[in-house]
Amino acid sequence: MSQRRKSEFTEVTIPVPWGKISGKWWGPSDIRPILLIHGWLDNAGTFDTFIPLLPKDHFSYLAIDLPGHGLSSHIPEGMTYTHYDYVWTIYRIQNTYGWSKMSIIGHSLGGILAFLYAGLFPDRVDMIVTLDSLKPITDSEFLIDMLRGQIARLTTEITNHRSIKTQPAYTKQELIERMRASTYDSVSPEDCEYLFRRGIKESSTQPNKFALRSDARVKVIHLMSFSLDSCIDLVKQIKCPFLYIRADGQAKEAPEDSDREVRREEFMDKFRKTNKHFHYVVVDGKHHVHLSQPERVAGIVSDFILEYCGPSSKI
Repeated sequence: MSQRRKSEFTEVTIPVPWGKISGKWWGPSDIRPILLIHGWLDNAGTFDTFIPLLPKDHFSYLAIDLPGHGLSSHIPEGMTYTHYDYVWTIYRIQNTYGWSKMSIIGHSLGGILAFLYAGLFPDRVDMIVTLDSLKPITDSEFLIDMLRGQIARLTTEITNHRSIKTQPAYTKQELIERMRASTYDSVSPEDCEYLFRRGIKESSTQPNKFALRSDARVKVIHLMSFSLDSCIDLVKQIKCPFLYIRADGQAKEAPEDSDREVRREEFMDKFRKTNKHFHYVVVDGKHHVHLSQPERVAGIVSDFILEYCGPSSKI
């Protein structure tokens, strides 16, 4: 068990047409922060143990709750979530603060969004770190099957979102068990508490139980559909320093087929050929290693930040 450090932060609210984006800002308010984006169905609390280990002098950090997650507003009734909406959210945040450049650290879905943003808007980004994710899914058969299932389920989730009576409630222990199962046991009960701070609320209908703050419609998020060739075209656009950290714990428990591993290496080879500042590091741990064992990741990320974004950085 890693030693958990506390750090001071300020709650921030970023206005958007449908409500607000909530976030946690660590460090000076007059320094452009590194933006941290969490994974699917997580929230800004996923970085609570990680950010205190990152460089403090000359740096600040803003971890947001994506729309429909944590304390951020849900989108209007009848609408659905897509990767396009989340990429647009990043664009909107950058415009709101007037930053000419943006540095992004993303975990899982957040890493995919960072990759997409850097590829679509290379002139607006100066550094990317992705934690246990790299690019969108490019398996067309998988995407078709997923979309078919999502559309079939979507009407139910939209209907349920309108009624408090249909929102399920759980005991704290039940929530821990559900979260550990959904993450393939990559979070401990202690880790869950960091996500619960922004992710659950007392049930209004069932005493001593809790409801999820996340919008159930997020479960049927529409993925951005990109072919492998399209992702390679995005890679060619990305010129900023890019660090990809992969957790190998899941792979040890469920070995990936050799063809998939070969495709991963081939993709990264193309990345290396077009970007001399692309770095790939494997760490021991599961999908939420940045939360459960942050010291395994923070040192690598800190060195990368100091090398490319510090006062005496190379770029």
